[in-house]
Amino acid sequence: MVKRKFNIDKILKLAAKGPSEWELDNIIWGDRLSNPKTLLLFLERIKTLESLAKSASADEQKELQILRELADDLNEEEVVEMLSDDEETVKHNFIESLARQNALEVLCKDRMSIESMTVMCKLSPNDFILVSKRTQDLINSIHELVIQGETLSSDVAGA
Repeated sequence: MVKRKFNIDKILKLAAKGPSEWELDNIIWGDRLSNPKTLLLFLERIKTLESLAKSASADEQKELQILRELADDLNEEEVVEMLSDDEETVKHNFIESLARQNALEVLCKDRMSIESMTVMCKLSPNDFILVSKRTQDLINSIHELVIQGETLSSDVAGA
């Protein structure tokens, strides 16, 4: 029996080194439409990759192409509004972010952290209620998805 040599160099050359389109869209830059900080970093990453144009690696060029396509799908007016210092937009984004964090804490630990409660207690009574309602809405939505998931066919991952 002839033993073949495993060609590591060939495999490494063929392997994708950068993140996939799915990872860029859903994980790395997934909250770019709801988090102004992520959106700003997303846009800055595009500018950085564009500035490397001539010296960019193949993986960086591929990443730039994907990020440009994702950016082209954005609504420019919404992006400008999200990145503005408009008090209502900032407040809405903060409440949404805190509610998501709270919902995850409740779902994963069955309680909110002291840090989250400390932040909530600094809010006005009305904003406290808004965060609480949005947290409960998110928890309810996730519970409904889990219940629906129990009846999914075996074609769905995790079913």
